[in-house]
Amino acid sequence: MTEEQLAFDIEGMIHEAAVEAAPKWTGAPLHFTTKYHSPAELDAAFEHWHFLHAHDMTHINSRMWHRSITVPESSQVGGHGFVLYTTDLRCEPWKHADKHETCLCGGDLMYKAICEPCMWNGITDRENDAVEMWHDHALPGWRELPIVPSPQRMMDKDGLSKTAKKWISEHYPPSMQVPGAPIITERRPFGTRHVPGRSPWGGYDLSHTAVDPDRVVEGARPLRRRHDFPLKPARSVPAPGVGLGD
Repeated sequence: MTEEQLAFDIEGMIHEAAVEAAPKWTGAPLHFTTKYHSPAELDAAFEHWHFLHAHDMTHINSRMWHRSITVPESSQVGGHGFVLYTTDLRCEPWKHADKHETCLCGGDLMYKAICEPCMWNGITDRENDAVEMWHDHALPGWRELPIVPSPQRMMDKDGLSKTAKKWISEHYPPSMQVPGAPIITERRPFGTRHVPGRSPWGGYDLSHTAVDPDRVVEGARPLRRRHDFPLKPARSVPAPGVGLGD
């Protein structure tokens, strides 16, 4: 037996003893759940799962809610809190020896937006939808905000430019110019992600393409027609060689 193997075995024995000595877990479920739990409860449960499974460096096998890496910070808006969680319920077919007869996979990435002060949460399979659900909860009327036209949505090294901030301050109602409030900006069809922290008040920059693509954007730059673009010669490219209980 090598020294490395001996050290690994000893570490495993110490961990086993620590798990056996740990008190019975009474917090949030150590698996996927649709019930409301506070961020602190979900964080504690996720940490405890990792304690029990110290040699599993991933979180996928837990199927548990954990904080989204795309929106790592919590925020507050008018007495409402916002935290975004995610979990991976996608199927791992190589783990099923019986053609999925005992498959417990839910089938998708899931997102949960939480407002702790209201003990509210919204669950969906799209990040944008979770963000919009939370805004519906915390800031009714946000869908009617003016859309910042693309000529005004200019950025500099510190974020939105002075010109953009001036346009927003002149067109947005005072009630929506508060810490954590969002803006809606004009995007091209492929620019659909809602971006956290990019409004003048630290709230979301929401994509009008995702929220309401048919809404007319005042002051928008007209789309170029196909024949307005210079044609390039074609270039050939070689072909590439939920039984999930609460």
